[in-house]
Amino acid sequence: MRRDVIGPSRWEFPHSAPSGRTDGRSASGAGAVASLKRPFESFPGGVKERNQEAGMPYLLISTQIRLESGPTNVGDEFSDPEVMNYLGARKTTMLGNNFSEYHVDDPPRVVLDKLEKLGFRVLAMTGVGQTLVWCLHKELVE
Repeated sequence: MRRDVIGPSRWEFPHSAPSGRTDGRSASGAGAVASLKRPFESFPGGVKERNQEAGMPYLLISTQIRLESGPTNVGDEFSDPEVMNYLGARKTTMLGNNFSEYHVDDPPRVVLDKLEKLGFRVLAMTGVGQTLVWCLHKELVE
């Protein structure tokens, strides 16, 4: 079943951006790469897109309910190293996992206070089973 979209797409990703080609193949070359090097892209309505060179604006932190006094998970292996260093986080890989996580011994309240000083604001907080999760966002600075 096909659903038609009314109006233009809200987001445009580099690998799916229109290339002006009609043969179904993607365009490659310096023009496509140069467009990815700009830190901000403007969208209708003043919405800004940020590429990874400009940093990561979202952050998830979590802790187990029974461990509200710490430790706190503050990032994954792709998290901003400067933020992780500021928090004093250590990167660990649990036996059997094929990914790494950053942890701090501080309770979530202390971590949230530190992140607020960096400009992060809590967008949402929820409980998932026995886990508490906070989603934070840092505003774009031009």
